[in-house]
Amino acid sequence: MTTQNEDEILEIIWMEKEKGKSDLCVIQADIQNEKLQDVLKEMEKEGLVRIEKEKVIFTAEGEKKASDLIRRHRLAERLLIDVLETGKEKLEDSACQFEHILSEEVTDAICTLLGHPKECPHGLPIPQGKCCQKAKEVLESVVTTLDKVEVGETVTVAYILTHNHPRLHKLMSFGIAPGVKIKMHQKHPSYIIQVEETQIALEKEVISDIYVRRT
Repeated sequence: MTTQNEDEILEIIWMEKEKGKSDLCVIQADIQNEKLQDVLKEMEKEGLVRIEKEKVIFTAEGEKKASDLIRRHRLAERLLIDVLETGKEKLEDSACQFEHILSEEVTDAICTLLGHPKECPHGLPIPQGKCCQKAKEVLESVVTTLDKVEVGETVTVAYILTHNHPRLHKLMSFGIAPGVKIKMHQKHPSYIIQVEETQIALEKEVISDIYVRRT
């Protein structure tokens, strides 16, 4: 049995669970591969799933593994669409490749870069990671939007929250990304910020997409 086969079945079970389905016959119909049917039996022996009364049920270990897999896949989709502007015809295959190679640290870094998105491009929920909970705790205490920063104040970018692809690319081209320090140089009549030695003029709607942490 290969890990990739196991991952494929974990994804199938997770997605059927999202639809409120866990029937063994439904899972088997989705698998449509005799070899993978055998993999499902092996997964039960390994303690990843239980089959009870013709239902396929995750164990705690299996659910955690499936959640991490779905999280990597759906974050990869967001990265490919929002940042790399990959065509939708290549989205699924590319995301499948990413999900098998991303480490937890890289996955959290992508999640932070994208502003801890809650949904994939298809509108399906992205399981939260540790970084999402940390961001929520920080957000509730010290994170604010850049437009609320006072002139002369220096802050650190926490994340950028926008679904406007050109806007995200524009900010990244200016070097504005999580961890970067920004100084508010001017707020009226227009916003001017300073990133290292460069002063940048930005519109109010763009400034409001940048979430920062006071240092």
